[in-house]
Amino acid sequence: MMAGDVDKLNQIYADDWATVDSSGKIFTKESLLSNFKSGKHKLLSFEIGPMNVQMFGDVAVVQASVTEKRLHDGKDISGQFVFMDLLKKRGDKWVIVRTLGSKVM
Repeated sequence: MMAGDVDKLNQIYADDWATVDSSGKIFTKESLLSNFKSGKHKLLSFEIGPMNVQMFGDVAVVQASVTEKRLHDGKDISGQFVFMDLLKKRGDKWVIVRTLGSKVM
């Protein structure tokens, strides 16, 4: 994300990836990639906190915290967040299929 490598993000996120923002709007892989491709969304830096990973066969759940410096439409949306990613092994690759996160106030 920091490098803005849309091709790599395309490999990491499943085609059916989705998340919901704090307003309840659903974001898809298409919108994620579009925002990074256009420069509308930029990750400037991040530091991941402790991470917990649980494996269930070909499904994994990752829970962690992250402190980020981010811009969206030029607006600073930096902060500390907690998130959970749901990953699925598809073929020989693990991909993120769902993300849920929240800003820590």
